[in-house]
Amino acid sequence: MPGYVIHMAVASKIVENKGITDEKYIRAFLVGNIIPDAMDRNNKKESHFWDELTYANLNRIPNLDDFLSKYKSKLNDPFVLGYYTHLMLDNLFVNEYWKEHFRLLNQYGEDENSYNLVKYIKVIADDKIYDRERFFSDELYYGDYDRMYSYIFKDWPIICIEKSELDCIPIDEINYVDVKDKLSDMIREINTKHSKLDYSQRESLKVLDLEHIYTLMNKVVSSVWGI
Repeated sequence: MPGYVIHMAVASKIVENKGITDEKYIRAFLVGNIIPDAMDRNNKKESHFWDELTYANLNRIPNLDDFLSKYKSKLNDPFVLGYYTHLMLDNLFVNEYWKEHFRLLNQYGEDENSYNLVKYIKVIADDKIYDRERFFSDELYYGDYDRMYSYIFKDWPIICIEKSELDCIPIDEINYVDVKDKLSDMIREINTKHSKLDYSQRESLKVLDLEHIYTLMNKVVSSVWGI
């Protein structure tokens, strides 16, 4: 799934495009965009609305219909709208990005999506196959998120917020007491990267396609207000 810096970039672009100036609205919308990732690993099924059909997969897809069936009437709240924006990008990332760029393979080199059976990842662009553990490492996939930040922070507006406290409609799938410290850490890290990143030290990405990720980000920016 996209890292929370990417989610913050999308949210900041929406705020900029819509000319939103109310600070309380902006803070709630931005935090809504990153709070699903503040939940610990054991609770991300609930926070990301992964349904039973895809939970057994390596690529777990947020069920947008499940979210809307519960919260569509509350999308006028900036926190709820931000939360939905997060799920939209995650959904696109699996349904469009992963399907185009990667193939998941079992030990026999056959297509497989079961979380327990995927052994290799094939990068379609260069026809290379990586062991799953190596692919999901700082050398390749997760490292690309760090390498991407120098591009994201230069190419996208990032709104820095100082406080994570909210006065908003609650989302049942989030335990606000449990996420408080993690959420504060995420916001602090975004602000630190934004102020200290050295843009002259850009590295090429290893397995991710920045242009396509930008396309998906822009797609969410353009469509979120058409719900």
